[in-house]
Amino acid sequence: MLSILHRLLALPFYVRNAGTFGIVFYFAFGFMRPIDHEALIIATLDSPFLLLVFVVLWAVYTARVVGFVHHQLAAPEHLFLQTVRLVSGLTRWLYWFVLVTTLLLPVIGYAGWMMARAVHFREWGAFLTIMVAVCVLIGLGMVGADYRLQRPSPDTVGLPRFRFRLPYALFFPAYWLRHEPLSLLLTKLISGGLLVGICRLYPTDDYDQRLLLIGLMLAVITHSQVGRHLQAFEQRYLLLLPNLPISLLQRFVRYGLIHGLIWLPELLLLLRHCPDTVSYSYVMGLWVAGWGWLSLLHSLAYGRDIPPERWQTTVFGSFIGGLLLIMFGFPLVGWGIVGWLGAVICWARVPYWRKNS
Repeated sequence: MLSILHRLLALPFYVRNAGTFGIVFYFAFGFMRPIDHEALIIATLDSPFLLLVFVVLWAVYTARVVGFVHHQLAAPEHLFLQTVRLVSGLTRWLYWFVLVTTLLLPVIGYAGWMMARAVHFREWGAFLTIMVAVCVLIGLGMVGADYRLQRPSPDTVGLPRFRFRLPYALFFPAYWLRHEPLSLLLTKLISGGLLVGICRLYPTDDYDQRLLLIGLMLAVITHSQVGRHLQAFEQRYLLLLPNLPISLLQRFVRYGLIHGLIWLPELLLLLRHCPDTVSYSYVMGLWVAGWGWLSLLHSLAYGRDIPPERWQTTVFGSFIGGLLLIMFGFPLVGWGIVGWLGAVICWARVPYWRKNS
């Protein structure tokens, strides 16, 4: 029974929220260094207010976990889980303890790190507070899960749901985050890892800026499938979009905003891990050039049924050619001009765009 609960409640939670975890991981461990976390933890141990902020954040995460468990238990395909009520009380609570602990592993892991530092600095009050808070959250999670199991009918009273109009530029990023989180997570982890690794090769020595161009190419290549995903999203949910009377400039700006939002985490990582001898203006130019090449890749894939094998072969061949150009000193400005100019030309050549503009 425990393995069934794990496969139906714990594993789907992490899969469904993989994109959210990826973004948090990106900012927490990509933008912040371990020494920054140490400084934050030390400040939190000395400040009751900051400690309360952490406890509140953990409580919000626990509420999200309990809400997910409630939703899964109420799903028609999971109604057979109501038979867990027939299990003896002690065994059932043991199941909930293991399940809730598994779901709260991110909280328990960071709280464990804070408790270890509290022991090191002999902050026994903060240590006790964190330990009690984690135990209370686990207990509340167990009670919340068992409450829904004992009362399968949805409650008639609930919190109000806030709705707002999602801008068009957020349609695909929100879809990618919600429905394909693993794809988003892997793309950003690989892209960010490559850029951070390239930046940290020689952080203080005389840095060869061509290495950053190579890292830029590798990061753009990891996004080579984004344009195909965006096209598939539009063909499924926005079938009328190509036929709407929208000008070429408006279409180009809208797609540019989407690409910029997708490419934004790379800018934060580049600014955070920029080598000492490289100016911030060069880093900004690097990011803008990558933005243009991301738009170019999308424009090349738009409206074309290219087999994946052929697409990957073309991208790899282009990387080899680009690597040779970088070795021979092709400048960053040239890469930016080629990317943005190529994107503009390719978008302008889409036939039904010209007809409906």
